Amino acid sequence: MRVRRLFGLALATLAFAATSATGSFAAGTATPQVSWGDCKYGGGYPTKHSSGYWYCHGGTYDGQRLSGSGGY
Repeated sequence: MRVRRLFGLALATLAFAATSATGSFAAGTATPQVSWGDCKYGGGYPTKHSSGYWYCHGGTYDGQRLSGSGGY
């Protein structure tokens, strides 16, 4: 009975570790986004890309997508 409990606990621990590692990997590869105000304060200006998203053009945050800008 103890062996089954320990085996179940070990499987649960492995599953939790796998999802934690996957989640942190996905968070690390997310596209950096800046706010509209940060774009303007950094010397850039917002421009709309053909994909429908807004990007900062010029300045400190050149080429980064603006947060809160949805595509088509």
